[in-house]
Amino acid sequence: MKLLDSLKFGAPWALLVLSIGWICYQNVQIQELQASRHKRELNSNWLPRSDDDSTIFMPIYAQVSKKHIRKVCMEHFHSLKHYRELERKEPTPSPKQSSAVVKELKRKCSAEVSFGQPVLIGERKNSDGCAYLDGGHWHVCELSHGYTMLSFKGNRRLNSSETRAVQFLPYPFDGTDNMVYNNTMYYSENDRLISYNLKSEKSNSIHLRTSLEPLYANSTSRLDVQAEEHGIWVLYRRRDENILSVSRINVHNMQIVSNWTLPSIDTSTMCNAFVRCAILYSVECDGTVTPVYDFYSHTYIQGRKTLWEGLEQPIGNVQYDPNSKSIAIYANAHIYKVAVLQ
Repeated sequence: MKLLDSLKFGAPWALLVLSIGWICYQNVQIQELQASRHKRELNSNWLPRSDDDSTIFMPIYAQVSKKHIRKVCMEHFHSLKHYRELERKEPTPSPKQSSAVVKELKRKCSAEVSFGQPVLIGERKNSDGCAYLDGGHWHVCELSHGYTMLSFKGNRRLNSSETRAVQFLPYPFDGTDNMVYNNTMYYSENDRLISYNLKSEKSNSIHLRTSLEPLYANSTSRLDVQAEEHGIWVLYRRRDENILSVSRINVHNMQIVSNWTLPSIDTSTMCNAFVRCAILYSVECDGTVTPVYDFYSHTYIQGRKTLWEGLEQPIGNVQYDPNSKSIAIYANAHIYKVAVLQ
């Protein structure tokens, strides 16, 4: 009798303890899955395959010709080996060396330049996207938010959509005004500016506390990352402010080197902007380009205007590439290249 009474009163409590333990276990598993999903560290096999090794899974919206999928796979291992060899051969310069390089570039860099007219390089399917030029390589994103980016070698392969690689980012990018410079992508993710090296797969970041509103008219970008002869520049508005802030970033440690506050420049009426040779250029929605500020002399300027004709609307991103001395533009699914004329 005593045994039956013990089971009668003890069983519910035992079941309650087991239920609580099972709920706690499931909660831990869910948290681990969410954490691993948020921070997806890449492994060396960046093209996952099925168990039978016959299927290659590509990201949604990726415009990749079927005949080039095999070629991408074959080139992957060779390109990784080549990138890692380059990484070993390129030592990181010291701060003194970096400062000397900047001074030399500033001496040689002239603000007295003119710009050519936009040349159509290729078209994509989505009106909302981005295109970045890094030397002879194009990097294209098909949307304004996501984890993936397509890489193309040269104008012809971009035009024919012959993808060289599909880059998988460890954190999602926000907006279209990001940048790829020297095989490193600098991009926005919420309040963070992230640097992700496409060769070594190493990342770093800095918090900027940016405004929640888009930086430009007809844009989803909260900040604009620019690369030029003197380093990386970030254009943004601080939280709860309407004033344009500009920061120059040290690419080696992702720390702010200098700050500027430009209350006389209203980016909400602009469609985009870019930095070249420490000069800030505004890009109006009709394609008019105007130099507006010299960062090293700390002065507002009114230089010669240039009208880029034939651009599709709206303008998604405008990024200057110091390696090719040209400007990449994504406008309503059209990718353009503009030459900088010395």
